[in-house]
Amino acid sequence: GAFSFQGTLNAAPNTRRTQWSGDLRKGGGGVEYHQRSSTTSSVPMMRMPLFSLGTSSSSSSVAQTKRKRGKLIQALSSFLVFSFITLPFSMSQARASTTTLVPPQVKSVVSKVPWKRVLQAVGAMIAVSSSIQTYNVKKRQAKLATSEWGRYANYPMARGRATMWLFTQQMVMVLLSKLVWFKSSEIRTYAGEHLANNLLKLGPLYIKLGQIISSRPNLLGKEWIDGMSILQDKVPATTGDDALELAYSTVDGGKEQFDELFSDFDSTPLAAASLGQVHRAKLRATGDEVALKLQRPFLRQIYDQDLAVLIKVATFFDNLPGSGKNVGGVASSWTKIVEDTETILYREIDYRDEASNSVRFANDFGLALGGRPASNCTAKTKAGEALPSAADWLRTPHIFEDVCTERLLVMEFVPSIKITDTQKLEKAGVSEDDKIDLADALARAYLRQFCCNCFFSTDPHAGNLGVEIMVNGKPRLVMYDFGQAASLTPKQADGILEIIEAIIDMNVDRSMDAFEKMGVLVDGADLKKVRAKIAENYRTGKVKANRKKLRRKGYELKEKTSVASLEADEADKGRDTEVMSFFTLPAEYAFVARALSQMDGVGKSLDSEFDFISNGAPYIVEIKGANEYLKDEVTKFFDNLFQRF
Repeated sequence: GAFSFQGTLNAAPNTRRTQWSGDLRKGGGGVEYHQRSSTTSSVPMMRMPLFSLGTSSSSSSVAQTKRKRGKLIQALSSFLVFSFITLPFSMSQARASTTTLVPPQVKSVVSKVPWKRVLQAVGAMIAVSSSIQTYNVKKRQAKLATSEWGRYANYPMARGRATMWLFTQQMVMVLLSKLVWFKSSEIRTYAGEHLANNLLKLGPLYIKLGQIISSRPNLLGKEWIDGMSILQDKVPATTGDDALELAYSTVDGGKEQFDELFSDFDSTPLAAASLGQVHRAKLRATGDEVALKLQRPFLRQIYDQDLAVLIKVATFFDNLPGSGKNVGGVASSWTKIVEDTETILYREIDYRDEASNSVRFANDFGLALGGRPASNCTAKTKAGEALPSAADWLRTPHIFEDVCTERLLVMEFVPSIKITDTQKLEKAGVSEDDKIDLADALARAYLRQFCCNCFFSTDPHAGNLGVEIMVNGKPRLVMYDFGQAASLTPKQADGILEIIEAIIDMNVDRSMDAFEKMGVLVDGADLKKVRAKIAENYRTGKVKANRKKLRRKGYELKEKTSVASLEADEADKGRDTEVMSFFTLPAEYAFVARALSQMDGVGKSLDSEFDFISNGAPYIVEIKGANEYLKDEVTKFFDNLFQRF
């Protein structure tokens, strides 16, 4: 009547080792798990339905009978197809042999079988079975787009087929948009919406991929980006009693403990994302209005499946002839990148890690409860001085860390306007100048994160950024969601600041110094060829800051390196591919690049001329500290003077 199991699950590096035991009972329609962990108290039995998310699965024997019947049909179909494929081959081999073991009577019967009709019947059975399954899936997804996440976690091949079918449909739409050019805009808009809706159905990793794409207007056309914008903050969520059940499952004591901690729980979510959904409530102990972030079920199962596949794909690409352990021409490996991503993703589904990240972010910027400035900032300038609080231009929700759990994040309720919602911003009185100030604030926040805090959020897409209108009428940037964060070493942070200043000044020597500090040059790199390529990029404008914009912002520009000097440096230049092979890509910079990529898309929605370096440059004095900044400026002045004479 029951199949019992016990085992150890160690899902990923840096995650807690957890003991599991459970039963798969006849007629259940789901798997019941008990969790025992040395690091957390035991949690109540959690039922994991196979076909739903946030709703309990049917436990009737009828549902189980239907599943058995479907598997029987699929098995029978597979057997018939295999028989049809192999039998003619076997018969031809038998006829070709001089002796045969098949009696003439059997050969006579086999020769009379109408194989064409058998093939048609098998094909019809497969088509009918597939159609019924597809109909049932579509029916469930019509009610809730995320309904198949549980099934995909248990049957990854089902998601593989869905992914291939989605890819095929998108290719057809792309081709159609080129053939029917007079309707291309409408087709691309539909294709974007179709892609977004289907990524929602596939699972959290696919949603995150869509979020990254939808933050990059240069990757796809405007129609695609508009269609995929729903992935930022409009992921389907459970409501009503289902939302309550989800909330109760996030704390150890279930409904009783949840009701002791919170009151006035609103079962209609404020927002939903790939990993969870946010609800409004009140803390009973203090009366503070809070936002509760509830994690969806099945995430660890889904990550286990998806990341295992990604590791295999990455290994395949690394083993291709000529790959040379390069990614985009830079010395690295896809396997290493996926493994580093895996660590961050597993941390993201433990909300206690996100709580810790959020607290660190607030402390680094000197932010306290209610948007007030904290007594001090933990982050320091390069000169070791205390940085000023960012409360005038930045806010993040305060975290009530003592009541957070692995699947529940409790934070201050901070309403805001989505940063890319132009109409609502204008209605709230946010002017074009205000938008530019917000873009500057975004660049300033990341300049401090990269160069002083040595800790940054890797996920600044539009769904995680808002605008709060303060009492004085001024807009203030709000940053949410620190589930994905990464750290830098002090030397890496120094190198990032150095390369930013080098790009502004178009200084080849400082660029070389910065690359060495950042640790991105491989041992034995041809420094002359690297130097020549840097000089060429500066001379041709491939790498540059917006100098006109910097002047408008009052940034004092140094006299840029002369063209003659840059051309002289180019004497030893090599091919692009050869120079790129001299670089390596530490995982931290992959996450820096991701953050910059997403930030650029958001920044341009506020300021059409946005680029991180130009918008952040005026705040370099804040990063260094006034005295250190003046010393560096004097040194640069005499260096330039020496070069001129």
